[in-house]
Amino acid sequence: MNKADKIFIGIVLIVVCLLYIPSLWNAYQNKGKAKTAVVSYKNEEVLRIDMKVDKDYEVQGSLGPVHIEVKDEKVRVEKENSPYHLCSVQGWVSDANMPIVCLPNNIVVVIETSDTSSDDVDTVIQ
Repeated sequence: MNKADKIFIGIVLIVVCLLYIPSLWNAYQNKGKAKTAVVSYKNEEVLRIDMKVDKDYEVQGSLGPVHIEVKDEKVRVEKENSPYHLCSVQGWVSDANMPIVCLPNNIVVVIETSDTSSDDVDTVIQ
């Protein structure tokens, strides 16, 4: 390994660290916020799940029942009927920027975060 290889590896490590910083910042900002998973069927909300409660849920999709599991403030589609089972292959999601989309069943699971404190109110309407 020559000097150019070491410089290249150093640059790659620095770039990877810089790309990881936004993910850490997002996790820091969402700390202390209540998380809710919203399950929609054909753009209509069918279920609202508190992610602090570990539980299994079932909603009806276009191709049959869709089993949703919540554990340790993470959510996943555990089992569903679709040709390639892409929804269940996606795995656990805990980030508000990563929805679970199950197109064959017309099911979408989105995580919403809301601040538990009311100190920073943007607008008051009377």
